[in-house]
Amino acid sequence: MDLSNEKVVYLTGWDTTNENENDAMAITLELLDSVNRCQITEMERVGNKLDPQAYGSCQLFADHVRNVQAAVIHTYQIIAFASVHEPNPETAAGLWKKMSKFCEFALISLQTLKEKYPHCGTPDLYDLALDYKGESDKRYYQNLQDAECARRPPPKGLFFIVGNLSGSSIR
Repeated sequence: MDLSNEKVVYLTGWDTTNENENDAMAITLELLDSVNRCQITEMERVGNKLDPQAYGSCQLFADHVRNVQAAVIHTYQIIAFASVHEPNPETAAGLWKKMSKFCEFALISLQTLKEKYPHCGTPDLYDLALDYKGESDKRYYQNLQDAECARRPPPKGLFFIVGNLSGSSIR
C-alpha cells in the first residue's frame, strides 16, 4: 500500500521531529478514518440485529456505543494535535472537515438507534457527536479564515516605516 500522499501522524512519545518510519509508528488519517467508520458500521449492524427488549441486549449494544464514543473522542484529540502542528491553515481546515464528516457519519447512524436503544448510551453519544461536529465545524471555518487572511497582503498604511533607527538616541 502506497502511503506517500497521505497525511501521516507519527507516534513516538509525541516526538514529531523523528520522521523515520522505521523508528516511529506511522498512522495515516485515512487508516484511522477507516477503522472509525468500521466501529460505527459495526454498532449499527449489532443495533439492527439485536432485540432491544431481550435480556442482555442493552449491555451488548452499549459495548459498541462505548467503542464509537472512544473513537470520536480520540480522533478529535488526534485531529486537534495534528492541526495545531500544521503550518498551513488550509491543510488544518481539511483535517477539521474530516472530523466533521466522521461525526456526521456517526450522527446519521445514531438517529434511529437512539430511539431504539434510549437507555444504552446512544442519546449521550448522539449529543457528544453533535457537540464535536459543531466544534469541528467551528475550527474548520476558523482555519479557512486564517488561510484567507494569510493570502492577503496587509492594507497599505497599516504599518509605517520609521527611517533608520540605528543612529537614533533611543536605546
